[in-house]
Amino acid sequence: MGLLVFLIIILVAAVIALFFALDALVTLFRYKVPFVSTSGWAIDWLKQNLKLDGHDVIYDLGCGDARVLIALAKKFPAASFVGIEAQWWPYLLAKWKSRKFTNVKIFRQDFYKSDLSSATIIFCFLITSVMPRVEVKLKESLRSGTMVFSYGFRFPNWTTEQQIANPKRREGSKLNAYKT
Repeated sequence: MGLLVFLIIILVAAVIALFFALDALVTLFRYKVPFVSTSGWAIDWLKQNLKLDGHDVIYDLGCGDARVLIALAKKFPAASFVGIEAQWWPYLLAKWKSRKFTNVKIFRQDFYKSDLSSATIIFCFLITSVMPRVEVKLKESLRSGTMVFSYGFRFPNWTTEQQIANPKRREGSKLNAYKT
């Protein structure tokens, strides 16, 4: 009896793992963006340099586990934070990690189809191949003066206002700042 219960538990765990692995593959092929965490130094720079208040609405496109949003929500409790994630497992992780923050909302959806018009700041960590399409989406959706931060990858047709390097080592991914 004990062995049967153990085997059932293993089977259920394997099916769940297979579901999440297949979802990750489908999402990767569909959106062409893998889940990779933002470096701590970039999050620290945002916390130290942004001045957010109750009028600010910060969107993280492809928010992953919501680490950027949660870090900013802790420092700026008056602002609102919106995470958009297409993959199931990072979405569920983001929902779980952000559950104690009333100013953080996480949605499982395609950010290309999302209404971003209320954003005062956009953050994203995507990849080169999707940046032209994201650039078009942001240009169509955002109000003039919206700040956009892209970690690691630049928008092909926008002029970078500021490019921030890791203060401890100048090589590696940079945080690119834009203003619409």
